[in-house]
Amino acid sequence: MTDTKSLFQNEDLRCGGFYELCIQVCPSIDTKPIELYTNYFWTLANIQGPFDKDFNKVQIPSEFYELEGLLTLESFIIPFKTFNMREQEPIETGSNWFDISFYTATLDYVFGLTNQHWRESDSCPSILKDFLLDMIRKFYSIHRFQLAFIDFEISGQYYLNDLKGNLNNWTNTKFFVGKENYNEIKRDYKSLVTIVD
Repeated sequence: MTDTKSLFQNEDLRCGGFYELCIQVCPSIDTKPIELYTNYFWTLANIQGPFDKDFNKVQIPSEFYELEGLLTLESFIIPFKTFNMREQEPIETGSNWFDISFYTATLDYVFGLTNQHWRESDSCPSILKDFLLDMIRKFYSIHRFQLAFIDFEISGQYYLNDLKGNLNNWTNTKFFVGKENYNEIKRDYKSLVTIVD
């Protein structure tokens, strides 16, 4: 079995695009929820990191950032990245985003997947999917986000307002909103959305 440092640093596994959980957390002017999400996530018992490229532990920056770590699910150790993005133009209407992203080449290697077509169908192993769904519920309990979604290469593709108007749904995306936002979702799209409470 590959040791965790070698797995983390293996450049051959850093390709293929991302399978990711993306969360439209809150308006850009409010940075506290991102801090709450970050502090919670990096203290989970099955999360190691964040690490620099040499596998040294690093401090979480105070501003917006990209961090890397390892997730342990049973016997599987999975390198991942988190992204915290703040839309600033214009800041009054932008959003803060929190993403957890996994290279598909990494998932293929760790889980022994073959002949996966991530763009065409959801190939995510159930153990990882369950973790991401649990994260959605936990994050929502910490701060009621606007929208969360899970899919391949999906970051920044959708906003809550898209589900209220004209949604260009070109993927197999799974959407999640709180009850307070579900009522505003256009009737045509309600079947695509799961309510988080």
